[in-house]
Amino acid sequence: MLIFSPWVQAADPIKIGMSAPFSGRAERLGLDYRAGAELAFSQFNQQGGLAGQPLQLISLDDGYEPDRTVDNTRQLVFQEKVLALFGYIGTPTSNAVLPLLRHEQIPFIAPFSGADLLRQPDDHFIYNFRASYAQEASTQIRYLVDKLKFKKIALLIQADEFGASVERNFLEELHKRQLKPLAISRFKRNTSDLADAVATLAASQAEVVLTVGTYQVLIEAIELGAAQKFNPLYSVVSFTGISELARLLDHRSRVLASMVMPNPQHSKLNLVAAYRQQLRAQSTDKSTAGRQRAATPISDVALEGFAAATLLISALKQCAASLTRSCLLQALPQQSLFDFPLQYDARRHQASQQIHLVWLKNQTLEAVAE
Repeated sequence: MLIFSPWVQAADPIKIGMSAPFSGRAERLGLDYRAGAELAFSQFNQQGGLAGQPLQLISLDDGYEPDRTVDNTRQLVFQEKVLALFGYIGTPTSNAVLPLLRHEQIPFIAPFSGADLLRQPDDHFIYNFRASYAQEASTQIRYLVDKLKFKKIALLIQADEFGASVERNFLEELHKRQLKPLAISRFKRNTSDLADAVATLAASQAEVVLTVGTYQVLIEAIELGAAQKFNPLYSVVSFTGISELARLLDHRSRVLASMVMPNPQHSKLNLVAAYRQQLRAQSTDKSTAGRQRAATPISDVALEGFAAATLLISALKQCAASLTRSCLLQALPQQSLFDFPLQYDARRHQASQQIHLVWLKNQTLEAVAE
């Protein structure tokens, strides 16, 4: 999908590439992230782009399947010759293209993943916007174990690099407290076959199930458990797609979520106000393109896409005199983001350290009183 300014530009566009799931069981993650980014990119283009150069987002569907991500990335890098890659969705998909990225040293900006494998000291071509899964796991366990005193814990884990990364983070936090999970149950990425995984959890009689997966799979797991009268407290990490999960969730379910963005429904931050203002502007756009995009949801994933795109635009402006990959990578850590706190960790190439806990209740996100 190509995103252009609504008016014709003579200057060559600045090409940015994105591979994400725009179809399949994780499609809401890709669609929402891109929709949020488009809010910032469209405004940038309407204001004239970078000295007349529009920003062109070339986004390709990978269905959350690593092999397709590799094919897409080769097309973006070698055929489209993009300046940078942006907003890739997922750990297994990002991991699949790391060898190519390391060889080409192309900027890999704001992947939608908190995995440690994207936070290695030598990978200076990566710019992580969001906080890590290690930070999410630590925050969740401090609340669930240290404060609420839960000890009977099980894990429901997606069986790939994403699941392995977060599982390791959870196990490290539990080990610090001399705890071991009652069960670790795994399922295949993009699967709809969860019967055995849920049966294992139910047999464990856990009070809390720490989960690693996407919104659709976890909804099905929660419903299968409820049918077996297994109704523990579930926890989910940010990659799940918190807003979409809340929308689909049965009101009787108990779910705690860790988010790397502020609550898009209720936060008073200027960042969230700017995001919601652009949503309103989009919804009143009378152009054909505006009508097509009017269904953009208010969500944590879209807010993250908007935030990451805003940072990218800010860095592009700083590099206006010499728009190179090197300049872009040097500029990104120097950017600010409205009133959203950033504290760049150079070793982990990570800008934000923010984690928020919320309860999912009646299709809304309710802040945890810590």
